[in-house]
Amino acid sequence: MARNMMSMFGQNGRAGLPGEALAQPEGDASGAGSKQVAQHLAVMTLGKTLFFKGELHAEEDIVLFGRVEGSISHTGSVTVGIGGVVVGNVLARAITVKGTVEGDLEASESVSVAPSAVVNGDIAAPRVSIVDGAKFNGAIEMVRPAAEAARPASEPAKAYVAPAVDAPLSEKAAERVLTGR
Repeated sequence: MARNMMSMFGQNGRAGLPGEALAQPEGDASGAGSKQVAQHLAVMTLGKTLFFKGELHAEEDIVLFGRVEGSISHTGSVTVGIGGVVVGNVLARAITVKGTVEGDLEASESVSVAPSAVVNGDIAAPRVSIVDGAKFNGAIEMVRPAAEAARPASEPAKAYVAPAVDAPLSEKAAERVLTGR
């Protein structure tokens, strides 16, 4: 019996999550190994009975099934689950909406609006997905990803310049087009 309990609980006495290794994290005394485990498991779930009013700021990923009245600002991803309601703006790395949002959505990576979602507000992100069946009322702005925005203005994007239609291709140019070199 004691052996079975030790397999359920780690040496520190806390219960592990399904699939979580209970061995002590490897690494130096600085806790780098425990930080890695914490980042892997850092998802905050706010249940359907939660009612939150105010500004919500965090760095871990969040899944919301309750109601938030106010802005949400995250460096991770925000998921508004089925039944979840946000009345306010959402700013995050990635946003997934399966519930209701009454406010603007701004993401540095992507916004995904599921068929069960209702969104009344504008969306700004490099990638936007609105699945058939979703209710959306607002505008969409496809912004440049942060990596492209960081490029200095003095370094222009390389563009392909097509030759004039009437200009004949030299033999070497035709070979380059055909071989892709």
